[in-house]
Amino acid sequence: MNLSIKQFRAFLALCEYRNFTRAAESIFLSQPAFSHLIYSIEKAVGVRLFDRNTKRVELTADGVVFQNIAADMMREFNLGLSRWHDHINSEQFKISVAALPSITVKLLPDYIEYFNQIESKATFEVKDLPSDYCVSAVINEAVDLGIVGFLPKDPNVESHKIHTEKYFIVFNKNHPLAKKSTITLDDISHNNTIIRFGPTTSIYQSLHVDIINNESVEYIEIEQLSTLFGLLLSNSGITFLPELTLYMFQHPDILVKPISGGNLTREIYIIKKRDKALSKISHKFYDFLLQTQRIS
Repeated sequence: MNLSIKQFRAFLALCEYRNFTRAAESIFLSQPAFSHLIYSIEKAVGVRLFDRNTKRVELTADGVVFQNIAADMMREFNLGLSRWHDHINSEQFKISVAALPSITVKLLPDYIEYFNQIESKATFEVKDLPSDYCVSAVINEAVDLGIVGFLPKDPNVESHKIHTEKYFIVFNKNHPLAKKSTITLDDISHNNTIIRFGPTTSIYQSLHVDIINNESVEYIEIEQLSTLFGLLLSNSGITFLPELTLYMFQHPDILVKPISGGNLTREIYIIKKRDKALSKISHKFYDFLLQTQRIS
């Protein structure tokens, strides 16, 4: 037996109106077309579902059983259709973004808040990833957009600067630099151990090479901010950190100081896959971030 939704609708309409003309009108069919549908249903199920007379149409005993089945099937169908519409509507307004953890905590929430004032239906799916992984997620189309802490060199990526933040010097309160009222790059480059991040990190890639690769300085190389936190607490060296990451180092034994006369900055970029057509809502957010940079 192979019945269509159209046939079920016709059957239930006749159950409701008990009149071929009114039932046909209720689902916008001609009476001959409607009568053919009812005939085709009865032929498919193999029994008579209605008793017809000149005044009224009545359900047979088999018809009553089939009415319950048809009503259940239509409820399930309408529920599924409703879920599908909800899915389509939510997808229509969903924006997926991959960003550095520090960006997802300190920068992205403000962007989302301001954008939701313009597009209240927009919803965000955010993945916090290292910058290299953000680039890969954009290229592989796992996300619509990425926000990273260095300028990607991959030709498959289109990049635009949206934010610039300063670097600070961070060290233990018992370090000799704590006695200085101002700290310059010259102070940093003599007789200090610098804790630096590995070459794949955005912090490494956005710092000037002459600062993190000075032959007269001893280095400890790390990959994780949690490792850095422990080394700073044990007074094992000094480090450079961009402003967005400083909230992780609020501790009474750790000092954060500006670098006098230095112009160390990290630029934040919005990225998308080159030549990829974004959804309407994602493109609006992308343009919003570009406009935000132009205003600032």
